[in-house]
Amino acid sequence: MERSVLLRRLEELQDQALRAAAAVPPSLVGDAATSAANLLAYRALRTRDIADIQVALADLGLSSLGRLEPNVLDSLEQVRAWLAGTAPRAFVPSREQALRLQEERTVRLFGRPRPGRTTRIMVTLDHTVPDPVLHCIELLRAGMDVARINAAHGRPADWQALADAVRHAELELERQGTPPPRRCHILFDLSGPRLRIGTFAGEIRLGAGDRLRLLRSAEPLAGSPGDDIPALPCSHPEALRVIAPGHPVAIDDGKFAGTVVAVTDAWVEILLETPVGRQRRLRPEKGLNFPGVALPLPALTADDIAGLDVAAGFADLVGLSFVHAPADISRLAAELDIRGLHNHGIVAKIETRAAARRLVPILLEGLRRPSFGVMVARGDLAIEVGWDDLALYQEAILCLAEAAHLPSIWATQVLETLARHGMPARPEITDAAAATRADCVMLNKGPHVVAAARFLDRLLSSEHRHRQKKRELFREFIALEEGPRDLEPAPSAVFHGC
Repeated sequence: MERSVLLRRLEELQDQALRAAAAVPPSLVGDAATSAANLLAYRALRTRDIADIQVALADLGLSSLGRLEPNVLDSLEQVRAWLAGTAPRAFVPSREQALRLQEERTVRLFGRPRPGRTTRIMVTLDHTVPDPVLHCIELLRAGMDVARINAAHGRPADWQALADAVRHAELELERQGTPPPRRCHILFDLSGPRLRIGTFAGEIRLGAGDRLRLLRSAEPLAGSPGDDIPALPCSHPEALRVIAPGHPVAIDDGKFAGTVVAVTDAWVEILLETPVGRQRRLRPEKGLNFPGVALPLPALTADDIAGLDVAAGFADLVGLSFVHAPADISRLAAELDIRGLHNHGIVAKIETRAAARRLVPILLEGLRRPSFGVMVARGDLAIEVGWDDLALYQEAILCLAEAAHLPSIWATQVLETLARHGMPARPEITDAAAATRADCVMLNKGPHVVAAARFLDRLLSSEHRHRQKKRELFREFIALEEGPRDLEPAPSAVFHGC
């Protein structure tokens, strides 16, 4: 590409980014406005495929713009000025200002980093362990920075006991003369409107070609007249009113998948397409997903609100499950403010296609809070967007969070084989190493979770020395906006690269 053509195209990109950055909502001021402008500029840039521009810049020995998320306008201007032979104009944020904003917000949400690594480790606590204080002592020694209490399991007394165990463990380590290098933050993760199979008696085995009925009632049904198709309750039967024939269904994290083939006043009938080759046992309380369908369920339930009253005494930050729109963030913020928890952090769990497509306005809403971050909840997200596109969605979420200077969490099945069985699987080692792309990595509970935390601590400390976020070629991705497409089935790929 000729130098004059390259300069012209770069100036076009810069003009587009400048126009987008000027559209910051007037209610955002100060550092929040700076981050919002950078986010909007980045989104505008990513609506175009600029891979050829990046290659041409690299061929000239210049920055290929592969690390411009934190300071979009400044990065574009530095390269433009060099090509034009002029002095660069000043744009905010500079790279130093952007890194400061990112670090300040990360510390505010997760606490100070440990010596030797900047990526924090979050561990899900298990209320069934025999000695929770000893368990927390071992986790703190292993490298736990944030303790996660999952409101989807246990009762309020269990949550309080786990929080107390964390603080007692810190006191015991201090008494022993080996205190942790920083205070462990506690995340209270709201369960949200998780759609699940209800309780039922007996055992059900299903395979490809079998049929299953979901009842429009929370009560189980022994059977259906004249057939032997299992008819099972679900946790939120009101969600089924928007389900129609042709909608895809995933059960138990995708172990069972199929399509809705019939809908009546009493049930929704599903034809299973997987698993193939053998039947599997379906257990009660397993998750239900209808990918691409906007379910009429609030992100914040009555149980969640009641849980906030319990968590107010011990939580440092609150996780909001199944976020769909910015209004979900503002509603949780209002509930926290009512309880005097104005500075408590909020973590928006991005686990639906709607949330991914509305991520920019969700991040803009989060910038109104003193402390905010996002979690890439890859379990439900994979089912929602499809396995083929999970990596693209994950990268897009991380890119946009970094452009907003907001911290992110890499979650779901990190070192799960190690935590459960004591020996890691080879692919999950590289997955965990790549987690330095985020500011925090979450481990789930398991019999060997202490060993998993210790291993992750060593891995992240090693990776910290030679990895810093990412460097990528930028193909375009579709801007994340609210609109009718949010209610439609996803195309085979929404993001074309990040």
